Amino acid sequence: CEWQDAGLEGVKRFANRFWNYLTSPLTRLNDGSEEDLMVKKHVHRLISLFTDRIENFKPNTALAAYMEWLNEAIAKSMKLSSASIQDLIVLFSIMAPCMASELLEILLQKQLKDCIWPTHDPLLILQEEATIAIQVNGKMRDTIRVSVNLLQDVIEEMARKVVVKWLVDKKLVKTIYVPGK
Repeated sequence: CEWQDAGLEGVKRFANRFWNYLTSPLTRLNDGSEEDLMVKKHVHRLISLFTDRIENFKPNTALAAYMEWLNEAIAKSMKLSSASIQDLIVLFSIMAPCMASELLEILLQKQLKDCIWPTHDPLLILQEEATIAIQVNGKMRDTIRVSVNLLQDVIEEMARKVVVKWLVDKKLVKTIYVPGK
């Protein structure tokens, strides 16, 4: 909301959604329960993205990553462990320290000053699948989801099957494949 108050309503809605999500009894796991691996991966991916963007002075994109995470967490009804809740609140404290402090006290009976900045587990943020965009003559035609371990030849064959109707009576001149992208 730098220099303008036009975006305050959107930020307020996000903060309210975050508050409501974390304080909902349906969100929190019982203390003895194990957090789902998918949830852990999403939390650690957010920690990585958010920390990187804050360190590179990109607060708007850091907040956008948080908003994307919250949308996905709500859509998938993610249940969080106390450790994940603490990590999420500590991340959020950069943007709204008073709200984060209040959430920590209410949910975990902790003080913000006693918490440390969360770190991500590199093994949990490794991508297993990638979405490959398929273009013909510079126009996006389709996308495919593939394992990141597939060889280029296999991926190219899958892509050709998807775009066969755009290649009728045409000669394939060039295929561009960027590994890891």
